[in-house]
Amino acid sequence: MRWVVLGFLFLLSVLNYTDKSVLGLAAEPIMSELNLSYDQFGLVGSSFFAAYAVGSIILGTLTYRFNSKYLLMMIAIGWTISLASAYFVETLTHLILLRVVLGFFEGGTLGLCLVHLARWFTSAQRGVATAIMTSGTTVGTYLAAPLLVMGITNLGWQHTFALLGLVSFAWALFFFFMREEPKQPLVEDVKSLASNKEVPFKYILKVLINPYVLSIFLVGFVSMWITTWVLTWAPTYLTKIVGLEPQSMSLIFAGMGITGTVFAICAGKFTDVLFKKNKSLIKSYDRVLVTVLLVGAASYAMTTIVSSPVLACIFLGLGLVMNTSLLPLNTTIKTLIIPKNLVGSVTGISLSIASMAGIIGPWITGYLITLAGDDVRSGFNSGVLVIVSLYVVSAIVLLATRKFKITVTEKEDASRAAEKEQRNLDVVVEQ
Repeated sequence: MRWVVLGFLFLLSVLNYTDKSVLGLAAEPIMSELNLSYDQFGLVGSSFFAAYAVGSIILGTLTYRFNSKYLLMMIAIGWTISLASAYFVETLTHLILLRVVLGFFEGGTLGLCLVHLARWFTSAQRGVATAIMTSGTTVGTYLAAPLLVMGITNLGWQHTFALLGLVSFAWALFFFFMREEPKQPLVEDVKSLASNKEVPFKYILKVLINPYVLSIFLVGFVSMWITTWVLTWAPTYLTKIVGLEPQSMSLIFAGMGITGTVFAICAGKFTDVLFKKNKSLIKSYDRVLVTVLLVGAASYAMTTIVSSPVLACIFLGLGLVMNTSLLPLNTTIKTLIIPKNLVGSVTGISLSIASMAGIIGPWITGYLITLAGDDVRSGFNSGVLVIVSLYVVSAIVLLATRKFKITVTEKEDASRAAEKEQRNLDVVVEQ
């Protein structure tokens, strides 16, 4: 049953990012029909994530009191209502309003999914389960692109939006018949993780000000920055800068998505194996996360140097593949270091922080493109260099704060106790 539940969460994740990516794929017809500039279209993307930030806090906090199953159904129906309203969009204001409503209900998706996932999978199983669930973001962003482009081309963007809303309603209807939790309680392999404990809600402040938790929040911010860049500007980059036709662009997007999905799941499985072997968060999830950040930074940097369309696609693809692993790795660490009854609330808060990237990222990229004037390539390259800087900084911050993490495993507990005892012995000897 748990794998069926995971399948539903995967599908919801697909729908979540399909709804996000459809705006970027429909950028040209929407901008043409509504007579929008690059700045105005960037504002539409930013407005979505402003509402996303609010929704992530409000809906994420509701998991502390209400059942995650019914909250998930509620947000899916919210998507249906907002997407169906595409038929009434005639101005920039109408489009912003549609995206604001959609952004609010999509804001709580990850937090609600994590809470529901934790009901069905133990800590040691959560890496690959989270990777599978969050790989839906890759499928929704990349693999769905050919279908969305086909729908936008043949049916129009309003009909395509409405069809996505209909699929969301169907998901909510079928999910109603699923169990809320397993018949038998989960048995944890690693007992001392904070995620296995429940604490008073007031403990949330201690979690939020922990340096390592803040570094994880920063990684989420960076991941959201590149994700919103992909959703808002990547299709335009591939068509206007690289020179691809829309259908070719969608197929390359799909190829990147397939590669990213496979890589993210393999990375999740690999880190699960490392975690079971080492019983150490740092020697598994954290170490792989830092590596992914550094490889991603190098890949994005190369896209600003090469002039060949093929090389540009290769390096951009490698960077985006690395980005597909950021969310599952970052999310898994979060579920391991946060007390289980606070996962929804803390995830909601972290998503609201990450959403700041969604608010300012699309606008900054649009501004840099506009500032570059006729040299559109230079404007896009400036936006990519911002991403490179964010990747490098977040990797450095992770390395600097890892010793301050708020949770340890039994092996790390014993190691710290031994170090403390040795320090005490050294003091005695010196005296």
